[in-house]
Amino acid sequence: MFVGQSKHTITKDGRLSLPSKMREVISKKYQSEEVYFVLIQGNILCVYPEEEFEKAIDRVANIQEASLSEMAQLERNTCANAESSKIDGSGRIVIPQDMRELAKIDQDVLIVGARTHIELWSPTRWEAYQENRPTDVMRKWTGAH
Repeated sequence: MFVGQSKHTITKDGRLSLPSKMREVISKKYQSEEVYFVLIQGNILCVYPEEEFEKAIDRVANIQEASLSEMAQLERNTCANAESSKIDGSGRIVIPQDMRELAKIDQDVLIVGARTHIELWSPTRWEAYQENRPTDVMRKWTGAH
């Protein structure tokens, strides 16, 4: 499971060193060095291990409330807008420039564990998100009133 967060720097050519604990999850749990980049909600850059990306696509293909054409369109768009990369021998991935731009990630990046995947955030956007996150959901989750 991917948990925690850490700040890192992306090189000029788009290389990012993944934290060792996250690399270990990918290599040991998923036994693969292949990852997939997907933008969700327009600007959150997610990094999925291959197995989790396939599960996500399967979930899209089985949405009960959607028609067959809607499911096909969503699956097609998700796959068409995804990119893949292999973790190199130094534990780095190359993040596509267009995805970095859409996620507003420049040189500094916050790597956030999100259970089944990793999210990449610009530190500024993460701070804004943290300030505006729904506190009522957190209260329900923690049992606080």
